[in-house]
Amino acid sequence: MKRVLCLYRVSTKGQVDKKDDIPMQRRECMEFIEHQPEWTFIGERLEKGVSGFKVSTDKRDAIIEIRQMAERKQFDVLLVFMFDRLGRREDETPFLVQWFIEHGIEVWSTREGQQRLDNRVDKLMNFIRYWQAGGESEKTSMRVKASHTQMTADGIWRGGPCPYGYKLVHNGRIGKKNRQLYDLEIDEVTGPIVVELFDLVVNKGYGTLRAANYMNEKYPSIEKIWTAQTVRNMIRNPIYTGRMHMNDTLSEPIEKLRLVSDEALEFGTYAIAQRIPRKYITEREAEDNGLPENTTKASIFGATLLSGILYCGHCGKKLVGGYNTRQLTTHAYHRPLYRCYNGAVKAKNCDGPSTYSALKVEKAVLDIVHDYFTRMSATVDEVWKEQARQQLRAGAKSRKKAAEATLERLQKEQDGLKKEVIKSISGTSTFDTDLLKEMLAENKTAQAEAMQELERIQSEVADEEGKIKHLAEQYKYIRDWAKEFDEAPEDTRKMILARLIEKITITRGYHITIQFFVTPEDFYGDFSGTEEEPQSAAM
Repeated sequence: MKRVLCLYRVSTKGQVDKKDDIPMQRRECMEFIEHQPEWTFIGERLEKGVSGFKVSTDKRDAIIEIRQMAERKQFDVLLVFMFDRLGRREDETPFLVQWFIEHGIEVWSTREGQQRLDNRVDKLMNFIRYWQAGGESEKTSMRVKASHTQMTADGIWRGGPCPYGYKLVHNGRIGKKNRQLYDLEIDEVTGPIVVELFDLVVNKGYGTLRAANYMNEKYPSIEKIWTAQTVRNMIRNPIYTGRMHMNDTLSEPIEKLRLVSDEALEFGTYAIAQRIPRKYITEREAEDNGLPENTTKASIFGATLLSGILYCGHCGKKLVGGYNTRQLTTHAYHRPLYRCYNGAVKAKNCDGPSTYSALKVEKAVLDIVHDYFTRMSATVDEVWKEQARQQLRAGAKSRKKAAEATLERLQKEQDGLKKEVIKSISGTSTFDTDLLKEMLAENKTAQAEAMQELERIQSEVADEEGKIKHLAEQYKYIRDWAKEFDEAPEDTRKMILARLIEKITITRGYHITIQFFVTPEDFYGDFSGTEEEPQSAAM
């Protein structure tokens, strides 16, 4: 009696039934074994959600175990529903089948019979079968990815959990098997809450934990528990600008789904990435001083306007807003200051001062900022945008054409090598099969590198187009901020500065250098931006 081991495989978890099983393949194999009088079933191995095309045989646990069993002579026949259950990689699976046969294992399919390698025709058919299977997998993968990419680019909701702030509605779309397909719409109740959340982070300077606590306290009846991670994920989600997204693919904004501006999403993402943990006052301190809980001492007594963007020019570390308390006869005087903790500890090798007066620093910075507003308020010629785009297209066109030509040449070489492999198997080629296999692998690597280069060029073009658009949007915001800055509350002024300024550096003698995100030179220089000249001041 020949001992039979069965292998069942499906590529996705969705193909596994409710009992976490693969019943159709098992039933076919069991019925096939019953019609073989000299066969006896000894066991089975299941691969649930394992792609035979994407996953190498060296990384498939079931295949590794079956090969070990074959080496120990624990079975005589390997039975599958169809041969593509063994895999779909033309550079691996034919040689896996050959390995089993060379180790005395018969390889059978319930639909295609026994795979033999008695002559060159058998070897050729073995290779062609998995070459075709690999091609079908490539086509299926391309179709699915292209379909989802197109749906995303077209702004079509592909399914999944409904984002907070929206609701799912059926507008008449019908999918396969007559399933109703749903679309997104802004929810009348939760949509404004999302807008409020962005306002807290972007305009009022709330951190993720503070924002989460605020939302939990204000909306206890809403069935959602807010956490810092929840806030962080929402602030970075492009769906709130009305854009569907999948990996790197973003749709054009759908204005009826927009809850926040592009700039709010961009700055919100930047703001939460730049935040550092703060030490909050104790509950007793809050009670003794009549202060709200979760408040920092620095936010009450100390300097906060430039926190997060002010750096020590001697050691490069961020300065921390704080205060110095002086006890007078009638009351305590709190002097706001910015502290460099490296400067306070000699072992840190910072030769700068340990503290700077917040009043002096902030006056110098605000003088520069006001001058910046005056310069930026001058009319910016719109012609630069079109000139930038023309220059961008000219350079990108030649680089893209060269990358496409390289990729096309490699694809033609691959087709030639595959044809030569068929000749080698049939005995009509002068090339060795192992050499051809190595050349095919090298060609695939070169194709992957060429594709990466093409994608890099396309990404660069998209980045530069985005920068042009970003500059235009920033200019509009800067004009608005210039009008409201002096009259705005402290928290709002702080957030405006954080959106204007990348870094402020201060050295001994109150020499201050400011690097703005956008400068007037960006509008008149090269489209990719000139190296901005920091503005400086000294007290």
